[in-house]
Amino acid sequence: MAAKVAGAAVIIAVDIVQARLQTAMELGATHVIDASADEPYTTIMSITGAGTHYALDTTGRVDIIRNALGVVRAGGACGVLGAAPPGKELSIDYNLFMGTSKVLRGIVEGDSVPDIFIPQLISLYLQGRFPFDRLVKFYPLEQINAALEDSAAGRTIKPILRMPA
Repeated sequence: MAAKVAGAAVIIAVDIVQARLQTAMELGATHVIDASADEPYTTIMSITGAGTHYALDTTGRVDIIRNALGVVRAGGACGVLGAAPPGKELSIDYNLFMGTSKVLRGIVEGDSVPDIFIPQLISLYLQGRFPFDRLVKFYPLEQINAALEDSAAGRTIKPILRMPA
């Protein structure tokens, strides 16, 4: 959604869950790649020719972060949103990183100024251009297992637990 709102011409979503890939297409992706069936690097290079300008990781998996950085063209940037377990180390090929002037950036809470960013998101939502409500589903705390199952199956992107009053 954000890439679409920002005016990106090519938006590629990579996942292994068909329901999430379908949601990505509905929300603005121009291409989807099922990483369980297709090799993402080759497919992305065939779509873009020279790689992406930007890549965004939401998994926190170091193998996927390395691959995301690998598909970014020289001078491009890879942002990392996903959380990895404490102590997890990321190693990358020095020449892949330094020799191509790529940027690898950790992103926490969108690196935004909430007083500015939240009103912008609400405005986009009210315009119908940022339907973030399609990504969330609320669960009472006693349905925590259902929330986990729905997330793993792709029935919801962001499960939110409601604590009892």
